[in-house]
Amino acid sequence: MFRKTEKIYYDTPYKRSIVAKVIDKKENGIVLDRTIAYPEGGGQEGDRGVLLVDGNAVEFYDTQKGLGRTIFLDDFPTIAVDTPIMHYVKEEDAVLFEIGKEVTVTIDTLRRAKLSIAHSAIHIALMGIEKYFPGMEERIYGAKIKEESARLDFRTPYKFSQDDLAKIRDYANEIVAQKGDIEIFRHPQEPEALYWRLDWYTCPCGGTHIDNTEYIRSIDVRRKNLGKNGQRINITFAINDLFQEKFHE
Repeated sequence: MFRKTEKIYYDTPYKRSIVAKVIDKKENGIVLDRTIAYPEGGGQEGDRGVLLVDGNAVEFYDTQKGLGRTIFLDDFPTIAVDTPIMHYVKEEDAVLFEIGKEVTVTIDTLRRAKLSIAHSAIHIALMGIEKYFPGMEERIYGAKIKEESARLDFRTPYKFSQDDLAKIRDYANEIVAQKGDIEIFRHPQEPEALYWRLDWYTCPCGGTHIDNTEYIRSIDVRRKNLGKNGQRINITFAINDLFQEKFHE
């Protein structure tokens, strides 16, 4: 089993670059003792960026979690913690990364910013859904969070009408307009079990997020039918240019 990676992105989500050491690797997956690169999880795509080793700038095209310790808490979903984080490089570049080598990790901050906005936007849209359809979040069976959009898949025979979508959209945009602070906090029994909170709504989430809704200009929601017992809510958003300064520490 890999040694675990210290997850710096939890404490400094806007940091652009750090120095770390190679502690393990498997084929073209490079494991570092610490990283700011977020691994794919909760539907959010993994970070991309550059690893600088011995003067060589090597692109990593994906970031994924390895095996770790599974936690079981009564009030939190089952997740893996104390995991290694693998930074995937081209096979021909993997030979540059020997155990103990010092590496500078730099992430694509523009992409991270957009993913963080998308992840918070999906929660804000879900706030609107929960306001009018309480308990619907328990019917989620899939999610995907990309730079320009996000989606939630629900297992339910109920189909949102255009009026339903309009109410959800209007409420989400009311929340955005309030420029409210978004809080990320840890479970008292497990530091890697995190919650997302805005106004009255709290949910378990270990993704990356913005700290205020001011970076979102507007949110739109649309529906796609997924058969008799399923539907997809597609979420798109317009971004306020303020975010570009935030993600360049």
